Amino acid sequence: MRTAAGNRSFDMKIVLVGHVCVDKNVVRGETETIGGGGVFHGGITAQRLGAEAIVVTKCAESDRPSFRLMGEAGVRVIFISTPTSTSIRNVYPSENPDERQSLLISRAAPFGKEDLDQIVAQKADVVHVNPLWMGEFPPALLAVLRPSVAMLCADAQGFLRVAEPDGRLAHRDLAQKREVLSLLDLFKVDAKEALVLTGEEDPRRAARAVHALGPKMVLLTHRDGVCVFDGGTVHEGVFSGFTLEGRTGRGDTCTASFLVARGRGMGLAEAAVFAAEVTSSKMQYRGPYRG
Repeated sequence: MRTAAGNRSFDMKIVLVGHVCVDKNVVRGETETIGGGGVFHGGITAQRLGAEAIVVTKCAESDRPSFRLMGEAGVRVIFISTPTSTSIRNVYPSENPDERQSLLISRAAPFGKEDLDQIVAQKADVVHVNPLWMGEFPPALLAVLRPSVAMLCADAQGFLRVAEPDGRLAHRDLAQKREVLSLLDLFKVDAKEALVLTGEEDPRRAARAVHALGPKMVLLTHRDGVCVFDGGTVHEGVFSGFTLEGRTGRGDTCTASFLVARGRGMGLAEAAVFAAEVTSSKMQYRGPYRG
């Protein structure tokens, strides 16, 4: 990975793969419809922190204007045609942002082998697979993609969140998780996802337990901050606060800022603190990181 230290410009290309999402966020009984999705938040964060971000996504042509902020921020977006877009209703029933309840309203077409050429052709330093629901990016595709990319990362959300018949998104353990997770250089989980995978509630123990399943590095977000573990020391960064309106996109912002920090040459401890600081800033407002 080509790097430079400090705040100077540097040469790092990140490709983020996953559906953008028409979010319907319900906070304190008020509903707001806004463009979102992991690649939306992560791509804008990476670009505004100085990386070259490319998003490979799927959404209906009629919904593409809802995500124009990516292009305005400098992100290059590759839209793959699909009849419908993914849309999710997120309800926050309390002031605890980790109690989010999500309902899948509609979904764009899943990614298939025919879409991987669009990813590999970018010759990126990092490919981050960040789907929203299980089946959007089938786990078997990770094995196909692995030999063709320098650094492969994934977010647990799209491999553990299963849509029930009524559309409710529930977390389920991942079949053959050791085989899947051993393909990854970085695996991002939140506290709830780590609990499903390992049965561990404590963030530090959970990060170690997820790492034991095979990824080279684990980035775990929880209510109070972030833990990073690569088999040595658990490194932590603390969130300075949040608003419920700013909760959506927390993990995506954290992952993107951590990857940029590493691309700039920061060690794990410094990168964890940097990611927590950027994420804390974003969680003060709705929408993506503003820079």
